[in-house]
Amino acid sequence: MRDQKINIGIIGLGGAGRAHARRFRNNSLVGKIVGYDLRDDIAIDQDIQIANSIETLLEQVDAVSICTPDHCHLKDIRTCLRAGKHVLVEKPMVASLEEAIELKSLLAEHPHQKFAVHHQMRHAPAFESVSQLVREGTLGRVFYIEANYWHDMTDRSTLYDDWRAREGQSLIFGHACHPFDLILNIVGSEPKQHSTFLSKIGFDDYKAEYTSATTVMNFDNGTIAKTHVNSCCVYPQYNNLIVLGDKGTFVDGVLFKNGEFTKLTDFYSPGKTSIQLNVVEVKIPRRLLSFIFKSYLGTMNWLASKLMSRPDYGFRHYPMTVYNHDAACQTMIDNFIDSIARNTAVLVGFCDAERVIRICEEAEKDGLRRMQQTNAKPAQPITHAEDNGE
Repeated sequence: MRDQKINIGIIGLGGAGRAHARRFRNNSLVGKIVGYDLRDDIAIDQDIQIANSIETLLEQVDAVSICTPDHCHLKDIRTCLRAGKHVLVEKPMVASLEEAIELKSLLAEHPHQKFAVHHQMRHAPAFESVSQLVREGTLGRVFYIEANYWHDMTDRSTLYDDWRAREGQSLIFGHACHPFDLILNIVGSEPKQHSTFLSKIGFDDYKAEYTSATTVMNFDNGTIAKTHVNSCCVYPQYNNLIVLGDKGTFVDGVLFKNGEFTKLTDFYSPGKTSIQLNVVEVKIPRRLLSFIFKSYLGTMNWLASKLMSRPDYGFRHYPMTVYNHDAACQTMIDNFIDSIARNTAVLVGFCDAERVIRICEEAEKDGLRRMQQTNAKPAQPITHAEDNGE
């Protein structure tokens, strides 16, 4: 175990880089943080030193967090590994399967350096308990998984940098990698078959071939999985995870089994006094939040039993879940630091990330092929013929 502090470099100081800097600062094992960005006019927290080149940054740090545009990841990983640094890279790991194959050889040349990928979704408090439920058989035989990622990028795509607008970020590599990783981690294998359907409806100015993607996967064990991602929904950012088994159902951190809802996760991350509701932090006393949620579940358990006994009403979908993105990201940062300090395993390494890249590339090729084959006309508003009484 190291006694000295770990100095961190962050390459790319857009939205992800700023978030990484804030979370590294929360870790007591981190020393100084040095950042680098191609833009000279970057404004960042004064607690971060700004380097005037990647070379200058690498001279001052032990490990690097890569938060550059997707198509720059491999180049930046190569530079950092060859400089002898441990590497954490934002998702997607790289921009193609060909790059993943090249990275595999590169990592073999640097076996003593830690390499981690920031696939944080599986460690969101609302999601991370489901894998254990599946392994323990609590849900029985899983037959359906659904993980969606809706994210309106019309303003977000140029909030910190305009590379997505200029380059046209691949929606599947950039967004679908989240639910793909969730699903593959739960099932424990890659699908034997999958089909993807793309659309270019909405966000017409976006420099990308499609703005929504739906993928359906079929696994050897009989499980069917579905994911939908988009960059243009008229809705707040939405991440969900549903797992259906023949003995129970998991929905975003809540288990429904034997006629009752049970909360499986806490909203607070260790050491935090506030919860993250998407991008808004709210301070609520722990006991009050626990009382509110227990009361909520108690009401829902009573209401569900009443509604499910009435076939004319049924039970559609219960309303409230808290997706704690901040806690998931802090988990990834802390694990990366711990892996360096104590020589422990990273949570998400090359192998897990490679299978996500493989599915991303195959799904995108399949979706684009279908798009070209159908040569669909722009969608028209759905209208209904007037009722003329006939």
